[in-house]
Amino acid sequence: MLRQLLFCLIILCTAHAAFAADPGECGTPEAMTAKLKAEDQHTLAFAQHLAPEKVIRGLLVTVNSDRSVGYVLQSDKRVGEKASQICIWNRLAKVRLFDARKPVPLDAYLKASDEEAARACEDLDKMGKIPRKGCIAFNKAVKQGDGWQHGVVLEALATERQADGTFRPMNSLVTLQMRIGGKVTDDPNNPAKAAGGTLYYTSFPDGATTIKAVVAEGEYTPYGLQAISGK
Repeated sequence: MLRQLLFCLIILCTAHAAFAADPGECGTPEAMTAKLKAEDQHTLAFAQHLAPEKVIRGLLVTVNSDRSVGYVLQSDKRVGEKASQICIWNRLAKVRLFDARKPVPLDAYLKASDEEAARACEDLDKMGKIPRKGCIAFNKAVKQGDGWQHGVVLEALATERQADGTFRPMNSLVTLQMRIGGKVTDDPNNPAKAAGGTLYYTSFPDGATTIKAVVAEGEYTPYGLQAISGK
């Protein structure tokens, strides 16, 4: 029940461009709800985000009814604690949902080979965008997670706000892959395998991938379970 307190604070959605929230925007759960009340967003899944500064925050993903728009959100408190602030990490477009309780399906992988991804990683490193050591091949990363029973929750395109206030999909794939229902105490020797997950950002379509966030103890919301029913 405690895990549901955080997402129960939020009712978010796909507004017209003039009312849509911007990545980087933060506010109280109530303020974010008020700002986005015209949007048809529902919290799909959530997890604990193991932040680089060694604190645990909540990570949530939302989607609207027709899957055209979603958000990646972060709270200032871990899941199960009442948040005082919610921040928008990214606005998503063309969201595809998967059942993360099942093995990763073939259509979740990219057509690009690991070799193509490696070349793209080299290019991104030369351009100073992503350090080579922090860049991996998407299919290789997802396959490894699949071996740990980390399923794909969603794939979507990141977006960029335009001068006229609209959002344009970018050639950047956002993927959340995590084990559903696992606890870090399930395997003290390998908690990442037992309960971990990753939020990936990928250059599309070449597959050069960087890790945006490491998460743990992921769960679907009741809405999320309904949304993936039949998959």
